[in-house]
Amino acid sequence: MIGNSFARLTGSKRNLLALLATSFVFTSGCANMSSTAPVSNSLTTPASLSGRIHGGNQPVIGATVKLWYAGQSTGFSPTLGATTTTDSTGSFTFTKNPTNGQAPAGNMYSCPSGTDPLVYVMSKGGNTQNNGNATQNNSAAAFIAIYDVCSRLSGANFVYMTEVTTTATMAAIGQFFNPSAETISADGTGQQYIIMNGISKTVALLADTTTGLSKASTDLSAASPVGHTGNINPAVVVTATPEQSKLNLIANILSACVNSASASDAPCVSLLAAAAPPIANTTNFNATYGSNTDTLQVLYALFQNPSSNSSAGTGGAANITTLFGLAGGVGAPYQPSLATAPTDWTLGVQYASKGNVSCGTPTGGTGDFINSPVDITIDAFNNVWFANSQTGGNLSELSSSGAPATCVNLDAGKATSLAIDGQQSVWLGAGTTMYRYSPGGFSNITGIGLTAGTLPFPTGGLTPLAVTADGVDNVYFTATASSTGSVYLLSGAAKASAVVAPPTQISSTVGASPLRLFPDFKGSATQGDIWVTSGSTFVSQVQPSTGSGNLGGFITNPFTVSGTDSYGVTVSHGNNIFVSDLTSGAITRLDPSGTTWVPASSGWPFTAATAGISSPTGIAIDGRLNTWIPNNANGTSTGSLSEISFFGANPLSPSTGFQKTSSLLNSSRAVAIDQAGNVWVVGDGNNYITELVGSAVPIFQPVAIGLKFGRFQNLP
Repeated sequence: MIGNSFARLTGSKRNLLALLATSFVFTSGCANMSSTAPVSNSLTTPASLSGRIHGGNQPVIGATVKLWYAGQSTGFSPTLGATTTTDSTGSFTFTKNPTNGQAPAGNMYSCPSGTDPLVYVMSKGGNTQNNGNATQNNSAAAFIAIYDVCSRLSGANFVYMTEVTTTATMAAIGQFFNPSAETISADGTGQQYIIMNGISKTVALLADTTTGLSKASTDLSAASPVGHTGNINPAVVVTATPEQSKLNLIANILSACVNSASASDAPCVSLLAAAAPPIANTTNFNATYGSNTDTLQVLYALFQNPSSNSSAGTGGAANITTLFGLAGGVGAPYQPSLATAPTDWTLGVQYASKGNVSCGTPTGGTGDFINSPVDITIDAFNNVWFANSQTGGNLSELSSSGAPATCVNLDAGKATSLAIDGQQSVWLGAGTTMYRYSPGGFSNITGIGLTAGTLPFPTGGLTPLAVTADGVDNVYFTATASSTGSVYLLSGAAKASAVVAPPTQISSTVGASPLRLFPDFKGSATQGDIWVTSGSTFVSQVQPSTGSGNLGGFITNPFTVSGTDSYGVTVSHGNNIFVSDLTSGAITRLDPSGTTWVPASSGWPFTAATAGISSPTGIAIDGRLNTWIPNNANGTSTGSLSEISFFGANPLSPSTGFQKTSSLLNSSRAVAIDQAGNVWVVGDGNNYITELVGSAVPIFQPVAIGLKFGRFQNLP
């Protein structure tokens, strides 16, 4: 199965994964907005929700405000919960019916029975000019905010809805937003339920929903992660720094339309036309909605098509110029704001350690929380794990909220690689050892997950280069000796109660630089192949076989790829193979054909020029098979990330790549896509990791558990 034949969960697979549901500086705003929290409950009672809507300098009066329940469980679609309008100050309120399961009645909402959905609020229309004209209505002015799951709502829940908070919310929730229906939903699995309910924490890193303003930075103290036990010095703090000026720029662009009298005014006409809708077959819902009609669809278009290209892959620069021209410069309501037009609309967040607090154990230890991270991966709860390559580098974890959660020192040598196995343990290659670290305290799938502890697996003097795990509890790593690259198997090591030693060599013909490897899918309970790059002109399929010439029960089949220096590899749910070439920048796609693989036609191999690809390293695909490419060679703005669609001929990033300053991207080395569509990047020598918020289509994580349950490299 290739292309976009994606099936949502049904039957036994949905029931099985439903088990996952157990337990997961200068900021001056607009003239009429305070830089501190407003009096938020002037209209509320103890059983009510409240909010206020401001567009630029004005309250939005007479807007229709709807409270919605997100579609998050089997048989429960997005559902309207209540409706009200804003008053002369732009304020609104909803009252809670104490009895669940009741029909909506005006502004009174009743939590659904049998499910506890995420509650969000959307507004549309109203008088945005505060001129007393009751007949004036700008139907293009639309805002969105997230409250919480219904059972936790109270009179304390207040949202200040502005262009800033709406931009931040759409950036984070966009992968679950259906632009045609303008509703929020996800598959009815416990895994997605937990992940969607945590998205408000990402919004909070970008903007303050009590003031309506953007954030310059947020300090995040050590905290327990979702889904398992943490392990960290409680003094560790991480600072999350978003692209504040870029977020404010987008909000100012929206404000030009929002503060117009109607959707037919020139600023709205320009805005709605210049925000080019996403390219077909590259987004989660893949919804067709025609032309933009309001600011929510505009934001969706900006974040899901950040190059602003047309369906023909052209016009992006002109569209960005048009949009930038709407922003209003230094007189715009939200400051600081970018003074020059960006090359794309992606929003990044930098995470860096604050201070020099050692974090190797809960009471302090060796090394920093983030120091020269070299590899990165995602667990079942959307927590982010990374390997630090400093000498004595730690294995570290950011929780799904961005807070530091785990930091353990396992080896005196440099960490080189990591992966998560089918028992949810994290494998770290460091020195001459493969370490299995289990956090313990798992709260999802019964019978999967070991008790807390670390088990070192000696490699026989080899230095691991890369590691991966399959769906039947095997672990694999690569290493070189005397310029010969090999693949090694630790059979059953994911569940082993004792060390599996020595590792079994299963290939010695994978090339001199086997820097990346990845499993494919042959069935939920079947050992598949391992695909390995070579640093040369081929990629290898290391295939289980008892036939003639096998090594350790495997044979090796080479396949030619474009270029002379294959580096990164990833595999789709339909066993399409994607390979990057470090030297030429080419990206090759191999498609399965019977018992072999053949080069894809039409647009492949993809050459470097049109998407800004430059020295690509470890690559990844998202839930629609878009390929994400970290560029190790820096561009004009220091660092970049590139994206191309499954169909090859369509570059999704501009010719410069998605450019960031050196505080966000620099000599990028590895990339991972999480289950909310965030893109995570680490680079050479950097003491930070970077998140591009909501830029990719969500993909099931981790790979090994996806293999176990038939969700390998698919939409969650």
